[in-house]
Amino acid sequence: MPTFLTLTPNPALDLATDTEQVVPTHKLRCGAVQRYPGGGGVNVARMLHRLGSGVQAWVLAGGVAGAQLRNLLAAEGVDTQCLTIAGDTRENLSVLDRRHAQEYRFVLPGPTLQAGEWQTCLDRVAALAPPPRWWVASGSLPPGVPQDFYARLARLAHARGSRMALDSSGPALAAALHAGV
Repeated sequence: MPTFLTLTPNPALDLATDTEQVVPTHKLRCGAVQRYPGGGGVNVARMLHRLGSGVQAWVLAGGVAGAQLRNLLAAEGVDTQCLTIAGDTRENLSVLDRRHAQEYRFVLPGPTLQAGEWQTCLDRVAALAPPPRWWVASGSLPPGVPQDFYARLARLAHARGSRMALDSSGPALAAALHAGV
């Protein structure tokens, strides 16, 4: 087991393009689309991998966008554990307005996860042997995932003798702070 395990329950396929100027109600002719694997924990895993650290990225992904996400991570050489979900992985869009050098970022919601999908993730992480030294969870929780998901993950990490770092916000962060991240 690598030193770091990252968990991204709401990963994204990030799309980026540019246009001369963003204006309302007009068709905007865009440049070529670039695709990147995205989501908080995915980005942490990508950077740890580039720095030469032992890392495994866990993502809950489905549909065509989920397959593209997996392929992009594989192309970068990031060890990835993909837990397949019924819904389609979300996509985000960034558009650079070249005239004003401003970026517009459109962040879409994730798919609704079923209880069995997020619970299977927790069960599989709890069964890792040996456990990683660090668990890094990051990003928003998709619809259907309870606000105490990260708190449950933190309790699992502590029970296994691992440390956990979390990048989140709102009630999910508050619950995890009580659990000890």
